[in-house]
Amino acid sequence: MRQSKIELHKNTRIIILLVLCLLLASSFFNLYRVYREPSTVSKEVPVYSYQHQGKLDYQVQIKPNSVFTEKIMGPGESYYTNLVETIDAHCSYSYTADQPAKLTASYMVVAVVKEPEVWAKEFPLVPKTVVEGEGKEISFSRPFSFDLEKYEEFVSTVNRELGVYAKNPQVAIEARINVVAETADGQVRDELSPSMVIPLGMSEFKIDGTMVSQEKGALKNTVLVPNPGLRGKKAISTLLAGVLMLLSVLFLLRTESKRPVSVSEMDRAINKLWKQNGDRMVRVGKDFIMPAQLIPISLPSIEDLIKVADEACKPIIYQEIGPDHDVPACYVIDGLTVYQHMLQAPQLDDEVISAPSSSQIEFSES
Repeated sequence: MRQSKIELHKNTRIIILLVLCLLLASSFFNLYRVYREPSTVSKEVPVYSYQHQGKLDYQVQIKPNSVFTEKIMGPGESYYTNLVETIDAHCSYSYTADQPAKLTASYMVVAVVKEPEVWAKEFPLVPKTVVEGEGKEISFSRPFSFDLEKYEEFVSTVNRELGVYAKNPQVAIEARINVVAETADGQVRDELSPSMVIPLGMSEFKIDGTMVSQEKGALKNTVLVPNPGLRGKKAISTLLAGVLMLLSVLFLLRTESKRPVSVSEMDRAINKLWKQNGDRMVRVGKDFIMPAQLIPISLPSIEDLIKVADEACKPIIYQEIGPDHDVPACYVIDGLTVYQHMLQAPQLDDEVISAPSSSQIEFSES
């Protein structure tokens, strides 16, 4: 059994076809792009991982005094400058890796006396020292001591020489640690710099700074791995293109443009009549019945009826189908007389329908 096609307006069907074509073209382009992607991609993977930590610790030696009985004060407290004898510090470092390598760690400790962003002067506390080893770990520990008095004296000397007093003088104790790991896959270099900062020129102070510094790192190599998600993207792109192609084919097979409605000879004549005389015509329904007391007079042509309407200044009543006729009819009522004409296609086609008269059309009662 033949199935009927869905009729669509011609422009609507063209627009839908264009949209489907654009979608189909986009899906094919996406399909081409996906299948052009390489099956493998480069990826960096760690072949040597490590972590290391540098740390500064300290204790403050207190001079004999009549107030405090403590001889040593630990980190994180407030200290009176006049009571500080020395500061005993300790620098430690540890390095741990997941693969054995030839390890070389070098370090030095310096005291940097400075007025931030103005001047600075370094004083060595621990000379450069190298520690070597092989394996997954390397570490060292180094004690050292310093006193603040000589740094206070240095600041006073700089103040006299410059003629400008430092507003925020301080001394920064810095441990500069460098490590090198020689592995089978390459060389790793890294550095740490834990530090403590002590203000100068103050009667009471606290020690601040980054006294623990730690980092993680890795040596990476580039390897080829399967392109993640490529198989899924290919499947989705292929399915999408297939579905759109199927929809396009079904749309072409199951739809058709609406055929233009044929206009009969009668319809063309009536349309011409309304176009030329629409401002003087009144349309009534099929239930309109002419009053019985009116005297009917049939006219042979629509042109004659228009002349009567012009002379009587009356509207033309148009009825497409009436109770007593199955063809369009036109009437002009003038008093007790009704002039009428039954429209016939051949006649309409041959008649010359006059243009509206320049006279004003009025509705008057007889």
